[in-house]
Amino acid sequence: MTSEQLHSMCDIAASIGKDMGLDRNFGMGAKVASLPSNKYGLRYRSNRGGVVSEVLLGQRDGVYGRIRRLNEQGELEEVFDVTEAALADGDDLSSDWTEVVLFGNRPDQNTVRDPYDGNPAQNGQWLADYLYHRFYRLPPGIQVKFQPGTHKLDGNRLFRTIPDRAYPIGQSESVLCENGIIVHYFLDPPRENSGHNRSVTGAITTDVSTCAVVHRDELYSLKRGRQWTLDAPLYGIPFGAKHISVHVELPDGALVLPEAYRQFLRYRDGDQRQVDVRDFADLVRDHRPQWLLDAINSFAPSDSGGTDEIRDELQKLLNSLRVRSESPSLAQNGDLAVDRGQGTAMAPERSDGSGGEKETSETRFDFNDLLAVPSGAKRASMSLNAERAPEITLLRDEADIQEKGLKGRAAKFYREAGQLFVNMNYPAIHAMQEQLELEYASHPDPEITRNLAKELAERTIVGRVGRAVVYALAKQLNREWQPEDVAKAHTSESLSLAADDYLDALQNARRRMGMALRTVKQDVLVDEDV
Repeated sequence: MTSEQLHSMCDIAASIGKDMGLDRNFGMGAKVASLPSNKYGLRYRSNRGGVVSEVLLGQRDGVYGRIRRLNEQGELEEVFDVTEAALADGDDLSSDWTEVVLFGNRPDQNTVRDPYDGNPAQNGQWLADYLYHRFYRLPPGIQVKFQPGTHKLDGNRLFRTIPDRAYPIGQSESVLCENGIIVHYFLDPPRENSGHNRSVTGAITTDVSTCAVVHRDELYSLKRGRQWTLDAPLYGIPFGAKHISVHVELPDGALVLPEAYRQFLRYRDGDQRQVDVRDFADLVRDHRPQWLLDAINSFAPSDSGGTDEIRDELQKLLNSLRVRSESPSLAQNGDLAVDRGQGTAMAPERSDGSGGEKETSETRFDFNDLLAVPSGAKRASMSLNAERAPEITLLRDEADIQEKGLKGRAAKFYREAGQLFVNMNYPAIHAMQEQLELEYASHPDPEITRNLAKELAERTIVGRVGRAVVYALAKQLNREWQPEDVAKAHTSESLSLAADDYLDALQNARRRMGMALRTVKQDVLVDEDV
């Protein structure tokens, strides 16, 4: 920019060379966004044709704007020619450029390490991580170089994006879906003898796994670290999410629109709500490659704990309650092409022209017609869209419990994925086991007593939690319950309360203990403080 252009651009609300519009005026408000964190100074230098002009913005006496400085004649100026200073600094003036330097809120602030003056505090790789989680690809021919002091390692380092840096380290696959969406799956193997992934080696950026929407080479609706591992079962990744990343890339022509600051996407149609990566959970789950399924299974706990029997019992309860899963419906404005009439074989047309799709009162099928449905036949129970009992996973390792957010909670149910995770270290299990051990302490083999009490306590609590999920799902049939009410009924908090109320289930456990041990229980005080 020339000195005149730079002066004009440094008006607080000014913009140069931009098309105004919701889908064009990106980058709006950079000065306004930066000045509150750089009240001491925000310096612009711009080279145009070998002449470097400089303007300093900041806040003085509560007022933001261009800061006037004394020139050699003792007069106040807002724009200065600093070509000689730029040459002395070693700047290349052979091509045009613009430079912005942030000076923070005080003279001794290091804005590279501490850009917000401690509010909030940033780690040494904040800038690299920001770019890493913002840009999925860089434009051709663009390089970003990090000089010493701007990253956590030594020397000059080139910035590399997730596909460029991390994907080659592990295993990755990009799956093209029917609607033009590409789902990128990435496995970042664990690094031996550390809590990191293998991609951390030699990197200036983080190695945490991520899930995000990609549009025009930028990342939106990003979930990372703990936030991602808690949601991962919704995407069909119940185990190993800290080593697995998923990126859903929308085609350029997708009906979405970035908001002015490009912080999130909106749908162009309907209510124009924000695009959430959760919107594509079913798509991600349905297109998982086999190698990824194998990897997920390799991270799964090995202990099934006899949950198949409990799941069968829950399925019978679901069937008895006539709970049905939600059926997909065809939207008239959807993008799914349907070939009507080609999905089912029909009865063959007869020589008299009857048969086929319609049956008139004159049309009869004889016993030799294998496609004829017997009179009085009804739909089989398997075709009635019955809700499936949740798949139960028992968590015993504290790291797994923490990863699923179950510290101090009994269970977590993922409705969309049909996954129920149960915390086997929950206090109610230990309390029930201890109560049973005390009541049958007279048995001569304490080891047998302990193991049986543990088995019954665990089975009881898992069963109670599972039934709580089933009864919560059954509330779909109650017109007075809204979908959000049903969701509240199977939260971790509700399931924890169901697990805590185990006292009325003790009698069945006592009966089984007595039959197995052939011992009469002793009367002991029941501790109801769980």
